[in-house]
Amino acid sequence: MNSAQSAGAPATDRWSVLICEDEAPLRELVRVSLGGDDYEFAEAGDGVRAAQLARQLLPDLIVLDLMLPLRSGLDVLEEIRGDARFANTRIVVITASSNKEEEVLAAGADRFIRKPFEPSEFRLAIEELLAS
Repeated sequence: MNSAQSAGAPATDRWSVLICEDEAPLRELVRVSLGGDDYEFAEAGDGVRAAQLARQLLPDLIVLDLMLPLRSGLDVLEEIRGDARFANTRIVVITASSNKEEEVLAAGADRFIRKPFEPSEFRLAIEELLAS
């Protein structure tokens, strides 16, 4: 979401979502969980590409794994939150590391979701976050 947009409304009829996850089946699970009608997706399989695509696309939502090759998701999160262009971008961290929630939220994530997650609960959390 860019600065000209109001919070809670996508720039187009669809929300733009950047999925940053190194495992292709988990990227697919995120896409399937959200469904295709309301979202357009871009994907990154490592932390370097995640940061590049985030800067290029300025998505409405970033789904970010912590354990990424080349650069950690936490590093990407801290970089994104340090950039004013991402002030309205929602960031959801998904990870199997249950002891990282405080650190992730302190670094600026809007939500922390542990893997594995229930697809319907994931979709509901995303819908609530984007509506706020």
